[in-house]
Amino acid sequence: MNTTTGHPGRFKLALMGCAATATLLASPALAQERRVDGEKILELLVARGVISKSDADTIISQAEVVEPQQQARAPIPQAGVGADGTQTVTYVSPVVREQIAQQVRAELGTQAQTEGWSKPGETPEWTRRIQLYGDVRVRGEMRRYDKDNADIFWDYGKLNHGEPFNINELSGTDYVGAPFVNTLENRNRFRLRARLGVKAQITDWISADIRLATGADNGPVSTNQTLGADGTGKYQLWIDRASIRLTPTKDVNIDFGRFANPFWSSDLIFDNDMNFDGVAVSASAPVNDSFRLFGTAGAFPIFNTDLNFGTQNAGTEQNVRRGRPYPSQDRYLFAAQAGVEFKPTDEIGVKLAGAYYHFDNVQGKLSDPCYYYELVCSTDALRPAFQQFGNTMTPLRDIVPNPIDPTISPEPQYFGYASKFEILHVRGQLDYRTASGFGVRLEGDYVRNLGWDGKAIRGTLQDGQGWVGTALNNLGPDTLYPDPTEDEPDRTISKPGRYEGGNQGWQARLTVGTVLNLNLAGDWQAKRGDWNAYVAYRRLESDAVLDAFADSDFHIGGTNNRGWQIGGNYGIAKNTIIGLRWLSAEEIASAPFSVDRGFIDLMTKF
Repeated sequence: MNTTTGHPGRFKLALMGCAATATLLASPALAQERRVDGEKILELLVARGVISKSDADTIISQAEVVEPQQQARAPIPQAGVGADGTQTVTYVSPVVREQIAQQVRAELGTQAQTEGWSKPGETPEWTRRIQLYGDVRVRGEMRRYDKDNADIFWDYGKLNHGEPFNINELSGTDYVGAPFVNTLENRNRFRLRARLGVKAQITDWISADIRLATGADNGPVSTNQTLGADGTGKYQLWIDRASIRLTPTKDVNIDFGRFANPFWSSDLIFDNDMNFDGVAVSASAPVNDSFRLFGTAGAFPIFNTDLNFGTQNAGTEQNVRRGRPYPSQDRYLFAAQAGVEFKPTDEIGVKLAGAYYHFDNVQGKLSDPCYYYELVCSTDALRPAFQQFGNTMTPLRDIVPNPIDPTISPEPQYFGYASKFEILHVRGQLDYRTASGFGVRLEGDYVRNLGWDGKAIRGTLQDGQGWVGTALNNLGPDTLYPDPTEDEPDRTISKPGRYEGGNQGWQARLTVGTVLNLNLAGDWQAKRGDWNAYVAYRRLESDAVLDAFADSDFHIGGTNNRGWQIGGNYGIAKNTIIGLRWLSAEEIASAPFSVDRGFIDLMTKF
């Protein structure tokens, strides 16, 4: 065993090493700062024989560990007011401290409420005023046309959206016939509808609504996009809604902009996808717990004249063309509805309403005399901005032919509505609900166009000329007359038949199920297992309503149709349904035109 006795130098060295080791062990902060390990120093001393292994272990076991000293605190400033105006207080009583804490809490609470701070786990207040909503629907559709259909129906929608159509077949070799509606070839297609909206509650009485939607075109009655119509190209998005709602008092709403249909109506007159531009005021007034009155009134622009309409060649009163604009041909819908809703029992509900829809300046008018070479005539703007099928059409241009040879002079023409549209609409609904949730609904509609003048449209029967009126379509069979040409006395010529259109329409529908409006008009919610089924019959004469806004699914859309429809929907999950429909319809006036349409819908909403 090694010992330090008798060796003063070595003993001194050992004492110094032990002191250094103890100091390092007792000062870990210093050791950490200098990156020196005290135990390694002892190991080195043992290795060199300065101290024994047992002495080193004893030193380590007896070392006193001292916690690192806290950083030196800054000296407490003296009480008083500094040169920069800062006041130092060395002592605050508990009462004052509590008052200060309460004041800070109150100020922070006010700021949090004003700025919409959120509590832990909660969203900010402003996000609770924003609501996202939307739906996605994928549809399969097939059309089956009757093999005995006629093929004589002009496509007036296409004719009115291009260059004026030359109706004179004798005008030369450059004559091109009119486009026709397909009535014979069956068609299948898949369609997509996607809509995404945002509702924002600005204040307790002001809100806003914006919705985007797909759509193959900018028509008012459909937001469907045909899959594969443009190859695999991208789809268009339109602003489907954009409105501001004011609620100045309870049960009174004022909508501005583009918004959902504010009237209680059906697809007999307005398609379920149609929105309204303009302003509407809606109100309801409960009389008692089982009786409520409601009503809506509004004004809606449906066409606005181009600012430069006719500037190139409009005529003055002296028929001198100086490039001035023609008068405006703006068109509006003015409408009002009043109704009552009451519940005689808990199971039975009744709803009745009457409405009047006045479409201002929609009837076509014959223009001022317009030479065959004119680019624009005075009533060109009266052609429909959008139309489907069914309304009776009339020429808009009073063409002055080429005086050199009137027989072969071109007759470029546009077409407008032959009738006015001032529509009376009566609607009723009877609901029966059981305690289990099963319900039955019977509903019906009746429409009548009070602005229709059948005699003027029909005209008169003139010898050798047939019926001479304003109508171009919705006519009966042609009439044969002897050809007045003297050298061919046995030859006959064909003249248009009698106008067969009408101004009335009605519809009846019976629905059963747990959600009676499932996949139909209005908002609905569904859970798995919810369902409905319905059957309906409709008859809608040619000029009962504007074909532009009527149901786009029945027949080929629009008016002048009658027939059955049957369908049903089933909820496969929350707000996710599968729907089936079959519609069988035929033409009322004019030549035979029958079409069956089938739909399969997969739809989800949020």
